[in-house]
Amino acid sequence: MIQGFGSLTLWPGTPSFEAVGRLRRTLHGPWSRACRSLLFVALALAACGVEQPPPSSPATPAPPSQAAAASAVRSASAPDAFYPGFDPARDTLPTPVDGGRVVVHLLSFPTSLNYMIDNSSVTRRMWNELHEGLIRQDLETWQYVPALAKSWTVEDQLVLPGGDVKSGKHVLTGLVEDFGDRWRIREAGTTRDVAKSEGAVLVRGSAFRFELRQGVKWQDGADFDARDVLFSLRCFRNPHVDCDEKRYQFDKIVRAQSDGPHSVRFAFAKPYFLAENVFGSLTILPAHLYDLSDPRNPDHAADADDERQARYLAEHPANRMWVGLGPYRVAEWSDTAIVAKRWEGYHDRANGGHVDEIVWRMIKDDGAAMTALLEGQLDFYDRVSGEDYLGPRTQSPEFTSRFYKGHFYAPYISYTGWNMRREKLSDVRVRTALALCFDWPAFIQSYYKGLAERVTGEQFLRGPAYDPTLQPLPYDPDRARSLLADADWYDRDQDGVVDREGVALEIEFLYPSGNRTSELSGQAFQAALEKIGVKLTLVARDWPAFMARVDKRDFDAISMGWITPPVVDPEQAWASKWAGADSANNAGLSDARVDGLIERIQVELDPTRRRELFAELQRRVYELQPYMFGVNVPRKFAMSKRVRNLQCFGLDPGYSIRRWYVIEKP
Repeated sequence: MIQGFGSLTLWPGTPSFEAVGRLRRTLHGPWSRACRSLLFVALALAACGVEQPPPSSPATPAPPSQAAAASAVRSASAPDAFYPGFDPARDTLPTPVDGGRVVVHLLSFPTSLNYMIDNSSVTRRMWNELHEGLIRQDLETWQYVPALAKSWTVEDQLVLPGGDVKSGKHVLTGLVEDFGDRWRIREAGTTRDVAKSEGAVLVRGSAFRFELRQGVKWQDGADFDARDVLFSLRCFRNPHVDCDEKRYQFDKIVRAQSDGPHSVRFAFAKPYFLAENVFGSLTILPAHLYDLSDPRNPDHAADADDERQARYLAEHPANRMWVGLGPYRVAEWSDTAIVAKRWEGYHDRANGGHVDEIVWRMIKDDGAAMTALLEGQLDFYDRVSGEDYLGPRTQSPEFTSRFYKGHFYAPYISYTGWNMRREKLSDVRVRTALALCFDWPAFIQSYYKGLAERVTGEQFLRGPAYDPTLQPLPYDPDRARSLLADADWYDRDQDGVVDREGVALEIEFLYPSGNRTSELSGQAFQAALEKIGVKLTLVARDWPAFMARVDKRDFDAISMGWITPPVVDPEQAWASKWAGADSANNAGLSDARVDGLIERIQVELDPTRRRELFAELQRRVYELQPYMFGVNVPRKFAMSKRVRNLQCFGLDPGYSIRRWYVIEKP
């Protein structure tokens, strides 16, 4: 499934989790914002081995190789790096102006703007402008920075004899120092020593205290406070709320409480390497609108049970006409466009965006969208085909007089997911045979014009959790035939399709309608499988119908993609406990070795050892072939010349609309 999850990234060679935690404790004061920015930039650059590009480096790199692609990721943060005739190292951007509107393409609309129950990348991308979280990932450094929380503290838990982390009984929470024969814990200005001989158990970095900004308003004028945060967490843990693809993160929190309207504390049962990701991913809902137990709710019902609350949440009209905390508010939702207008009550006006209006226009077909761009109906389109990107359509005077183009490598991978619950796809030999039949090098050259790289795992190709030494399966149809025969699939009745026990090996390939890449790759795959006696039937469905079938596990094969941060918790995709649920493990993978590796990764705070575990997990998953892993491709975009300050980033979606401004006469 198309996903997106924030994460805390620690690379080999960077300070330990504890060291970074101590730095955060020191640097999260209001006076130190600039210092923190410099620190996090230094950490990120040092950890990634990033060097500053020389002033003479080209503004528009063309990176078919991995090394060049990595360079594109690094240099893409320069404003207007792709703008014709503009050199970020030499030239000055036009003075930002407020006003105007931009029209951005969407292939499909979400079913809801409530990201708790609509786990689409479309909703998440729109939320970049419509809403806010407790914390957010900085686009340049990838580190978490304050948002609705003005600061936070990472704390330890000291569990006294007879204590219990889940209930909080006999648990001391604060900053714990080791004094040899005793622990010293500091909390709220008090200090207490606990002798180690008493048998207390220390759980490092497992508690978080957030101080919320005061004076923040919801877009309907209501106050934002701790009630909204705690209610939202309760929703994620309500078994009747349709959020299983995200629930796994919040199940790790064992306690949550408020010390006042602007202070919230959370505790985990054990250290979690992506703990900050949980808070970055927490969808905050307005309790005064959604919480039936809140007296401010006009539908207040103090006796409402979890099931009724979940139903109320799913059917709430604000799921479409979203009431958020961001700089833009939904003003219109039609069959073809969602319009958001600037909300002047946004708490951080300096970062509140320049344009007055953002229009997300839905055009379901990629070819029609390109035509709409040329006709002036779009300002930004980031699904330009390789044929158009490198062909005459974007080199014509009609295009170059009004638009420009560019590309950047986002953390995205394509894949064909197999439904391992289907008997015909339950055998790893069959899944491996199918993967051996697709000639990826030829498809990359013909369709992507060489601007794509094969992947062997779900992690970001250039992130610290990906093992680049694992080589992809080769194109080998002869071995594929042999594996099928080993699994007892061969053509008994000489009709051209292999069969077993009277059943032909026929597979339905489900993909979203209008997705040209899925359609063409499906056609190529169909032709390849026909040569070894496997029948592939292509079925297109619009996005809601497509996702309904995916959620019900009503498919053989699906054409989808992962949109990820630098590191993703693999539990959501591969853990056995999510194989049967409405979760991201849509392949239905269930493997004890995989489960064990996931559990070890989650509690491993040493980045070097964790990277080794990630590599072992990647190899095991690739061996099992729940997906036919595809490629990491550059996002190829076209932008109107009247819009300035486009910056490209390694975090999805790769750009920030609120940084753009309109110059009517470029």
